[in-house]
Amino acid sequence: MSTTSRSTKKAKKSRQQGGFYEPPTATAQILSLSTDGRRLNVATQHIHDQHLGPSQHNPEVDSSQSVDEPGYADTAIPESIEGVQGVKVVAKPRAKRYPASDEPLRAWVPFRGEYLDQVLRLEGRGHARNSSACPRCIEGSPTLRCLECAGGEMLCEACMLSAHIRLPLHRIQEWEGTFFTKTSLRQLGHCVQPAHQDGSMCLTSRPGEDGLTTITVIHTNGLHVINVRFCSCRPEERRTAFLRMSWWPATAPDPRTCGTFEVLRQFHLLNLQGNVTIYDFYRSLEIATDNTGLEEDRAQAMTLMVRQWRHILLAKRAGRGHDLTGIEGTLQGGLAVECRACPKPGVNLPSGWEDAAVEDAWLYQLMISQDANFRLKNRLRTGSHEDPWLGPGLAYCVDDVPYGEYIVQFATQEDIRTCSGFAALLNALTRNAKGLRATGVISVSCRHELFLGKGMGDMQKGERYVWANIDYILASSVKGAGVRRILDSYDVGCEHEKGFFVRAQEFPELIKLDLPRNSWVFVVPKFHVSAHKPECQGMFSPHYVPYSARFDGEHVERLWAFLNPAASSLKEMGPGARKETLDDLCSFNNWRKTVKFGEQLLRLMVEALPEAMVHKKEFEAFDAKLRRERPGEVKQWEDMVLAWEQDRRGSPSPFVIQNHDATRTDVRLRLLAEENLTTVNDTAATLETGPSAFIVLGLDIRVAQRNLALQRKETEQSDSSILRINLQKRLATLLGKIRKFVQLQAVYMPQLHDSPSPPRALTVLDVESFSTVLPSDVPSDKRLQVCGNNARLPQMEDELQYADACDALESLRHSLRMRTCYNQDKIANVTGQVPNTKARSLQQSVDQAVKNAAARYRTARQAVEQLRGPGAWQASLRPLLDSDLIRPPLFTLDEELEEGLTAYADEHSHMETRLADAYQVKWSLIRQKAEEYLAQTTAARSASVTGGIAPTAAAQDTTRSGADEGGVVHVDIDVASAGEESAGEDE
Repeated sequence: MSTTSRSTKKAKKSRQQGGFYEPPTATAQILSLSTDGRRLNVATQHIHDQHLGPSQHNPEVDSSQSVDEPGYADTAIPESIEGVQGVKVVAKPRAKRYPASDEPLRAWVPFRGEYLDQVLRLEGRGHARNSSACPRCIEGSPTLRCLECAGGEMLCEACMLSAHIRLPLHRIQEWEGTFFTKTSLRQLGHCVQPAHQDGSMCLTSRPGEDGLTTITVIHTNGLHVINVRFCSCRPEERRTAFLRMSWWPATAPDPRTCGTFEVLRQFHLLNLQGNVTIYDFYRSLEIATDNTGLEEDRAQAMTLMVRQWRHILLAKRAGRGHDLTGIEGTLQGGLAVECRACPKPGVNLPSGWEDAAVEDAWLYQLMISQDANFRLKNRLRTGSHEDPWLGPGLAYCVDDVPYGEYIVQFATQEDIRTCSGFAALLNALTRNAKGLRATGVISVSCRHELFLGKGMGDMQKGERYVWANIDYILASSVKGAGVRRILDSYDVGCEHEKGFFVRAQEFPELIKLDLPRNSWVFVVPKFHVSAHKPECQGMFSPHYVPYSARFDGEHVERLWAFLNPAASSLKEMGPGARKETLDDLCSFNNWRKTVKFGEQLLRLMVEALPEAMVHKKEFEAFDAKLRRERPGEVKQWEDMVLAWEQDRRGSPSPFVIQNHDATRTDVRLRLLAEENLTTVNDTAATLETGPSAFIVLGLDIRVAQRNLALQRKETEQSDSSILRINLQKRLATLLGKIRKFVQLQAVYMPQLHDSPSPPRALTVLDVESFSTVLPSDVPSDKRLQVCGNNARLPQMEDELQYADACDALESLRHSLRMRTCYNQDKIANVTGQVPNTKARSLQQSVDQAVKNAAARYRTARQAVEQLRGPGAWQASLRPLLDSDLIRPPLFTLDEELEEGLTAYADEHSHMETRLADAYQVKWSLIRQKAEEYLAQTTAARSASVTGGIAPTAAAQDTTRSGADEGGVVHVDIDVASAGEESAGEDE
């Protein structure tokens, strides 16, 4: 145990014995990242300064010096990253730690009484309680105070109106003698004059109450009803006058409700960042105004102002106010925030990029990804005439008019998908679509996770026109991009590519493609490609497609995490409000990603460059060894890769693993087809099965028995009743299969049991011990006799067992690869108890998969050997040794390191041997002295009994025997070391 641990326990024990609580020593964790970005260093530092003032332990530190001032910490020295030239990482200097920053709430607790007193003090007049004159005019009575102005100064009515001539939206309270009540500047006689905000009178305005107009203004502190006095000295509309005051009128003609720019800006940010709905935001303003709920409802006006605000802000930020054509001259997608990192001719591409060589041209390709989101639904509420869209097609969502006209052409089109892994998509598309205007949206994004302009559109009911939707949105998003090559990622890109360019010939001029077919490359995202067929994986995986770099194709999937929190609000909106909200959310995402480009791209580069160096080094070593040992195969492989890259459709993919052996499923399908063409035994026909099904059932029972043994072991180690219930269910299911197997065995192997007595009934107790006898288990000389008329039964088992062995071998190889990946990932990335426990559970699961596949392979191979005997098949199905299942080393040793490890092991082995020899010598000396001591003690006892006469040898033996058989003799022996013994003997 360390000294720190002992002192900590001792201090804790003394605090417990002392009868009072002593706060524990404050500690702070200092986290720092290594320069290569791979390791997180965690350091714990004890904080001795349990106060908020200057340091008392180190008087040399000046308390007036701030921790943020230069010179407080040591100057940070830039550290270069190994393998990365020109990039240095500067670590942020660590500031001094204080309890107020490490445990702020604990440091605040002693002052909470003071906080409470000061809060309650503000409920009264404070320092003004003894004042009877207004501090400004010294004439009026100070009975009014403003909640918005700092300090809570008590003023008279005239001074309050004078101080708020330009602050009409402040809240005023009046002292009633014992408490404050709510009043307003309007009740005090205040009125707003848009043309004369200094309060001066205008001769063109109507005097008295007739010239006042009541306006409701929505502000961040609630709703305000104010009086406005208009005049005709300036030729401007009322809406213009309000806008120049930073008040947004809800309606253009004769506005009676306004919202301040500040409240609109506040809601806009809360809605984008926190998904706060307009309903909740407005209700909170109502509660802030009057919690009784008696205020006039202005929610509809607030909604109109928010929509207008969003639309104008989009146009403002797109520079439409600086264009003579204004908003009306905006092109389709002109309000979208474009990606600064994607290639755009004339903006961020060098001169002559069109003539770049093939090995460099991929740098100027546009890499995009598209996907459908079924959560962004929309109910069939109001129509477009009741809820118009202010900017159709001007940002991200495509214009509904040409989009709808194109989709209507395919109303009778039937979609066909043949790629496995996405069959469930057909069922998911048609559910829960009743009463919906849109079942979701389709969107296109670039590789930097920004939405593309004109790259989003609705999906219709039932999703029957999926290719039409995808085609239109995709073609619209890349229209006018100006690049020479596009890399397109889609979950079902293997199917989309087949007819895309055929359908593209019928595209309207609005979305006509600008690129030929050979300039468009389709891939399937890395996460989704594993669900496709092996043929699709080899042809469409971004791992293998040329010039795709580390493109994963899943970028649009990550964008759904940003949009999905707004799905519940978008579902209830009208068509226009929904499209405007989607445009606004997409713009917010694009802008936030744009301002973070510097940090994000630098982080990716710092992570990628060292990895690139490692991979390059490993590949060069691997390639050099292959070229040295197998030059012919390397040349053949390079020719296959080059041919496939030139013609991915016409040439076979070299990345598809060719499986020349038939699987059990293929063999069973062929056998079933053969059985259907032949006459089946009548008894077998009544049992509704055939000979191949009998063999398969026996093989399945063996696998189920093996899994059942594992489940029983897990159940015995746990107290869960659910596991025991599941075990009993599996026992019952397996018992049914065994009974069925026994019936079929009597049909297809009638001579197996010679006993005339019927077999006893099977029970659950017989499930695990039941032996499934197949033709391979019968000696070859009796096999045909046992099978009776089913002479092809051994051949069927042979084919199925061979296919099963091939399947098990492939599964074993896959599991071994998975185990290696798990081990490498655990060593490189997993730290801590909880992550290690989870990682170890994954390793155990894959270890069990290795054992299961090995047992299955050995059983199937043994059956094939018994059925076929020695032959050429043994070249492909070799005996599986235990050494084949041992984990391969995670790294290779060079000769020098191997020699050093061996020398270290031999040295320690020799040292352990010498220690063992020394211990044996010492043990011999101790044993010899113990025997001498026992002999002397026994002789002394005998002499005292016999009166000093020495006993005979027989008496000595008897005494010694009695001492051995009696109790325990305690002996204290001072044994010298071997060196001291030898010195004594010499003396």
